[in-house]
Amino acid sequence: MPTFKIHVREFRVLKRLDWAPSGVCILSGANGAGKSTTLDAFKFMRALFLSGEEAAFNTVGATAFRHARADSETPVEFAIEVDDIVWKVRFPISTRGIKGTYGEELTRAGEVVLRATMFEDHWYHSGEQNRLDETRCCAKVLWDRGSDTWMQPLVDVLSGIRVYNSYWLNQVKDVRPPDTNDSYLHGTGRNIWSVLANWKASPLRYRGQFDWVMKEASRAFPGLLGTIEFDRGLPYLFRPDATDPAEGLPPSRTADGLLTGLLHLTAIAGAKSGSLLAIDEMENTLHPHAIRSLIAAMRQQAEERNVTIVLTTHSPVVLNQFINEPEQVFVLDQNHPDGDVPVRMTDLHSEEWIAQAKLGSLYERLAFSSPDIEG
Repeated sequence: MPTFKIHVREFRVLKRLDWAPSGVCILSGANGAGKSTTLDAFKFMRALFLSGEEAAFNTVGATAFRHARADSETPVEFAIEVDDIVWKVRFPISTRGIKGTYGEELTRAGEVVLRATMFEDHWYHSGEQNRLDETRCCAKVLWDRGSDTWMQPLVDVLSGIRVYNSYWLNQVKDVRPPDTNDSYLHGTGRNIWSVLANWKASPLRYRGQFDWVMKEASRAFPGLLGTIEFDRGLPYLFRPDATDPAEGLPPSRTADGLLTGLLHLTAIAGAKSGSLLAIDEMENTLHPHAIRSLIAAMRQQAEERNVTIVLTTHSPVVLNQFINEPEQVFVLDQNHPDGDVPVRMTDLHSEEWIAQAKLGSLYERLAFSSPDIEG
């Protein structure tokens, strides 16, 4: 994956965020510290580039968009940096929402390629003035022209972002015959059976992704799952020792933990090489054994396919999986002198401090990522 960084200013609870995640990493913090807001920033930039301003605000919501203590004239700012390419957007915000056209700047190796000033109805590229597009951001207009192929690394990163905040388990259980050809998991997980059915039907096209999901699911949930078969598009889950077609269980009779594990594995398997995938509170409904097994599977995929996987968590069990990789744990500390910057655990504390106990135990003792109880 190219060198990737995200920069955020004055977005909701995030006063200032600068982060370059890689590999499998943890984003930790107290409730309200900005973990989900950080994932919203990823989603916002992806939607803004691919689908435009309205879709971006619909994706994350426009309510309380600016930091509560920001000056009324201070814009909300986002930037994605990929190698020497930086795409930056600045939104003028009022209490009622955006109050004018947003600003945009695209630079390459420090040189400005395009610029649109806030409140203006035009933008500049190579000295040429252009009218703003009604839907597309300026960077997308430039990319769609087809001549600026140097933007490919930026486009690959933005289009490859996948964020999973909360699966819709009720829809996952209430199965309808699929009528789509989905190849990757939707953010809600609602299309998992369509994805898995397509992967199973075309193992060469999808690089054995179905078999990988089954293998890792059987490790995470021993004795619960051997395979999934589809009858007229409807899924049935079979235990490893099943011999009778009647033994297949529909999703409605499947444990929530197993469904959650399948959703995680399907999300990981469908991630593009070199992309970024984020899962909010991945531990929900999962047994500690399943958590350990799934994180091991994530590390394998991250290494083999250069996928960055960001996990937010409140789970000591999850944190304990990083006892040998504390540098992969990032803490959102509102009391940090630089603001809400995710700080590596190894920059926040010494090796001796980290070694005193398991990370999960330190977290439970409120040694890091703790709420401001005294405040």
